[in-house]
Amino acid sequence: MSVKSLISLTLIFFLACGNLYAEDSLDDDLGGFDDAQEIIDDEIIKAKTTEEKSIFTLSGDLAFKTSVGYKQHNIKSYKTNSTGINYSGINQAQTSIYLQLDTKLSHKWKVRISGDAFYDAIYDINSKNNYNNDTLDAYKTQLRLDDTYIQGQLTHDIDLKLGRQRVVWGKSDNIRITDIINPLDNRLPGMTDIEDLRLSVGMAKLDYYVGMWNISAMLIVENRIMIEAAPRSEFFPVDNIFSVASDPFTKLEDPTTSWDNMQYALAANGIFSGWDLSFYAADVLDQKWYIDPSTLTRKVSKIKMLGSAINIATGNWLLKSELAYLNGVKYNSTTDAKNRLDALVGFEYMGIKDTVLSLEVASRHIFDYESQMSQTTAKPDYVNKNELQTAMRVSRSFMNETINTNALVSLFGASWEDGGFARVWVEYELMTALNANFGVVDYIDGDKPFTKAIKDNDRIFADITYSF
Repeated sequence: MSVKSLISLTLIFFLACGNLYAEDSLDDDLGGFDDAQEIIDDEIIKAKTTEEKSIFTLSGDLAFKTSVGYKQHNIKSYKTNSTGINYSGINQAQTSIYLQLDTKLSHKWKVRISGDAFYDAIYDINSKNNYNNDTLDAYKTQLRLDDTYIQGQLTHDIDLKLGRQRVVWGKSDNIRITDIINPLDNRLPGMTDIEDLRLSVGMAKLDYYVGMWNISAMLIVENRIMIEAAPRSEFFPVDNIFSVASDPFTKLEDPTTSWDNMQYALAANGIFSGWDLSFYAADVLDQKWYIDPSTLTRKVSKIKMLGSAINIATGNWLLKSELAYLNGVKYNSTTDAKNRLDALVGFEYMGIKDTVLSLEVASRHIFDYESQMSQTTAKPDYVNKNELQTAMRVSRSFMNETINTNALVSLFGASWEDGGFARVWVEYELMTALNANFGVVDYIDGDKPFTKAIKDNDRIFADITYSF
């Protein structure tokens, strides 16, 4: 029964009981209700009109991050006997902002512009440390453009996306096998998950949908490479890794923009009942650098990759696997490029309430391996013919996901002899749009010089983020 009918019946009831309201009084009362209803209808129309006109959406977050190194460790200056810079104690006091503007051009087309910036006051607070320019450039300030693209529908089956974007290949959450399209931000290894480290790259991406399949073709025009830890910073103490290290350390060159460096990628993704399957092909920049013997500078070469990935859901289990064949991988200690086969198997178990357990194991095999690739030379690689990586993760939520706890261990070597890291952290929703995160990272010593060099970088970290 409507509100208007209920009011009418109530008025008739009072009249039947001897109320002396005149007929025109009843009409006035009903007329007043009609006026009120018209006002409500007008407000609804105005709200809808405002919503239709509001094609811009601005969102983002403001965060403060800090960390404390709880082990005494110094990074020595180049070829001096000085103790160098002490990174123990408070070693981060970063304020950052992320902004994202979404614009709806029509019901088929939209635009996104996003970017982030940060300033770390610790480098001004500890200015007496005389950080080198590479360290200040990498860690003190940042201003960059992230996902920035126009996306729309060309036909019912074809979508187009132009601009800086991120493309996720593969099924693994912790180890990269087929996920080679976007470079990573490696300035603070072990501190953040891969999903938060991918760097947007400028490309044209065409998606074709047919049945259960999505076919993606990419023309990558931006030759963006990984952001590395600054040489002679806390996470790249080159003098402890390379027997001969120049000052400044060998430059990492950005690839030139040319037809030879144009990158291409093709993917086919099928989603079926209880499982999904993907095939990949790419001609892209490698995710590692090598030292060019002719120029003695560090460069990134192009590689070709053929790969596949599969997920199978069965009961409380999610089984996953990836396979990638890489052609043209260059190393420091060899003159010819190598081919490599990377494979991964893993699972996730979700049979415990509010808990996810996962295990992933990856193997990398180098074809035509040469013995000097594992030795300490003037231009070392420190790689073995077969290398294993293991990632173990536990996640559990409490209080309706108000608190989320996580533990991740990533180790290298068949018996974990090459070291790695362990990270434990807790995410807590303080209130709507305000979240806190705190945890600890332990860098595990190993046989390889890199893991030995950063074994004392252990730290406690915390951040607080306001989202809007």
